[in-house]
Amino acid sequence: MAKPTPSEVCEAIQRLVALGPSAALASDAKADAELLQERSKQLADFSVALAEAASKQKRAKPAGLAEASASVAGAKCARPASVGRWADNAAFQESWGSQLALGLCVVCLTLPYYICVTYTSWFVDEGFAIYRNPDAKGETPILEVLKHDFWGTSLNPPEGYNTHKSYRPLVTLSYAAEWLLCQRFGYGGREMQPMRLLSCVVHSLNASLVLQLILRLGVTRPWALLGAALFAAHPIHIENIVYLVGRADALATLFSLLVALIYLRRTLCRTPSLPWYMYLVLILLTATAGLCKEPGFTILFFLACAEVVLRSRWRHFFGLLLSFASVGAVRIWYVGGAEAGFGYVDTPIKYMDSRLTRTLSYLYQHAYYAKILVLPWHQSWDYSYDSLPMLHTFEDVRMMAIISAYLSIAALAALGLRLCARAPVLILGLGLTIIPFIPASNLFFLVGTTIGERLLYPCTVGWSLMVASVGSRSSRRSPLRGVIWGAFALLLCVYLWNSHVRMGHWTSTTKLFLTDAEHWSRSVKVVHSKASELQAKDDLHGALEYYLKSLAIFDDQAITDYCIARIYINLGRFDEARQRFDKILNGHGIGFHDGNDFLWMTDLGYLLVATGSVEGGIHYLKEGLQRFAYSCYGWNALGVAQLRMGQHEQAVQSFMQGLQCDPDSASIWSNIAVAFAQRQQVPELTEAMQKAWALNPQRPAVAWNMRIFTGQGLPGETPQLDLYIPLPGRR
Repeated sequence: MAKPTPSEVCEAIQRLVALGPSAALASDAKADAELLQERSKQLADFSVALAEAASKQKRAKPAGLAEASASVAGAKCARPASVGRWADNAAFQESWGSQLALGLCVVCLTLPYYICVTYTSWFVDEGFAIYRNPDAKGETPILEVLKHDFWGTSLNPPEGYNTHKSYRPLVTLSYAAEWLLCQRFGYGGREMQPMRLLSCVVHSLNASLVLQLILRLGVTRPWALLGAALFAAHPIHIENIVYLVGRADALATLFSLLVALIYLRRTLCRTPSLPWYMYLVLILLTATAGLCKEPGFTILFFLACAEVVLRSRWRHFFGLLLSFASVGAVRIWYVGGAEAGFGYVDTPIKYMDSRLTRTLSYLYQHAYYAKILVLPWHQSWDYSYDSLPMLHTFEDVRMMAIISAYLSIAALAALGLRLCARAPVLILGLGLTIIPFIPASNLFFLVGTTIGERLLYPCTVGWSLMVASVGSRSSRRSPLRGVIWGAFALLLCVYLWNSHVRMGHWTSTTKLFLTDAEHWSRSVKVVHSKASELQAKDDLHGALEYYLKSLAIFDDQAITDYCIARIYINLGRFDEARQRFDKILNGHGIGFHDGNDFLWMTDLGYLLVATGSVEGGIHYLKEGLQRFAYSCYGWNALGVAQLRMGQHEQAVQSFMQGLQCDPDSASIWSNIAVAFAQRQQVPELTEAMQKAWALNPQRPAVAWNMRIFTGQGLPGETPQLDLYIPLPGRR
């Protein structure tokens, strides 16, 4: 018997259904019959389209099948999976109402982060990046900002200065706009609060875009919602929200998500197209993402990989790859290459001679990144030297973490490749996790930090997508789908709790530094920062203890030695302070450079003047004040030294410079009175002494000099010059 044609089959089904349901059929059976009749009509239309295509081209190719499929698209015929690709059938069917409801649920999970708007502290490097950076305060012309790195240093710095080549002008300009608006609307002194509000808004937008991305890739609503919720609540995002420097990663992710969504909109449909003007849009948005943070450039490389998975249109693959290479090359050329210099404390692995040590230690960093990506716990604002001790041999037990991490990636990649023909979401999620991480991996470019939680912000997009993909497929087939759903829901609860706890740590620098030091007692910078907080609270002995602990981890830290010397000066232990300065001068100067060496110069000059080495004190004070003039006690010490050398005019000028930064210093006014007394300038002497007395009559030198100048002193008593040095952070 001849095999019936598709048309004959459809006609037979129609004749059978045309007999109508019997009276004995139930109502649901009648509905099934009506549905079958409708499907048979669609099948007949499809067979006619196939016949027409066959008549035009006897040897039908896949392209012919695609044309036939397109011809019946108007009839909304459900095609067999073998006829077209997954991308053809991945139609986006969510209504606006459904998208809005799901989006609101995700955004609500970001609302607890908005509590950081009430925080009034500047954290860590925000001083260098924002409130001490003229570029970020709107004081630099825009064209000049485009020639500077993120920290305000020229991309072609003068000799003795260094640029990290972290070129993020759009973030810097966003700071400048916010700073100027704060000044305009009365938020001067509280600029960090509106700035953190914007960072919160950016994160909320990203959470909603992640939801759109997951839905666009065809994941079911419950798992799309859970995946986006994991992104919204991820604890490592705290650093990108509260810590304003971390906004760069969030902004780069925002524009990268827009690029991905635009591409998918043009690709996941029955008639995909990517014309030249869409290339221009994708390149411009990618450049915008990259000018916020370097990983933003990688989105074009991801799209090239996605093109292979979704469509295999090789002209578009090479077009996207060429676009990525061109944009990246322009960026590298403009900033002058990719080589940057970072200190030993921040990037110790680079300085290891053994290739094995460098390789294993970098791989262990990757494993630790994977750990905090999945389940962050006991987070830290900094992972400097020796927070993650280096690996030197294969016998190190931490090799198990490396093996586990890379085997997990290999397993996910194998599963994703096996499923990519009919469900490519998993392999795309893995790509969105790995590709943005490459710039932070230290494989191709040196990153200025051992571990940076904020660097994982774009990678959490891929992690959320993988969770949604795995969960969605498991829930369809596994009898344990309830257990799987419960496990990921529990993970979301852990994220929410950990984010709440971590947000509490960032309420102030004091709490952040003291808390992190409890869990990361082997991190040089974490222990040093705890000491600096104790020093700022006038707990000099407690600060000294932790500074010494920091040096016990790594002894070659000039900044820590300087802080110890400063405490010794405050405590009057001048000999011990001099030993610390001698250590710095004898080659232990890591941490000091042309941008901050005024610190030790000014304080060493003060110490020399206080111990009677006037000429040496004048030398170091002049060097330090030339580099950084805003040092009231430094000008006062220089004036005292010059007065002791008989340089009256220079001394008065130095005292006047000190008054410009601190007009309410009773010590400086008292010293000016002494200078005028030596010149027999009685009216000026009287005026200066009265001001000193009005400001602080309890100051011993002020009280002594007032007694002398009013004729109440004993024979032989002379006026005193007043040296003072404040606690750090004060004038």
